[in-house]
Amino acid sequence: MTPDALKKLTEDFFAAITRRDWADALERVRPDGRAQQNISGEEVDARTLLTSMRGLVESLKSFTYENPRRIIGELAVVEQHDVRMTRKDGREIVIDICVLLHFDESGKIIRIDEYLDSAAASAFLA
Repeated sequence: MTPDALKKLTEDFFAAITRRDWADALERVRPDGRAQQNISGEEVDARTLLTSMRGLVESLKSFTYENPRRIIGELAVVEQHDVRMTRKDGREIVIDICVLLHFDESGKIIRIDEYLDSAAASAFLA
């Protein structure tokens, strides 16, 4: 798979989440895909991670990805981006997040690893 194809797959995945098109986002993840966030440290089903993310995003007034920086490897993309979240009460935060996406040969995501400042996120969501 070419670097341009991996870049597009990554952009389309995050765009689906931004649009809150959860069916599209889930379709991009293989059914047996795995995920891990540094917050819990536990490996989970990648679709479970997206379902919990859906609950968070849907509770917010707005949620956007900004300032993406990527390193594209063989069937993997490391993306660091800022996530801007605005609660319904107007309170806003920007958190720098790093996500590793691993793809299979068909372009489906087989693994998601996410790293973020859990203290900043917790304080914002409290």
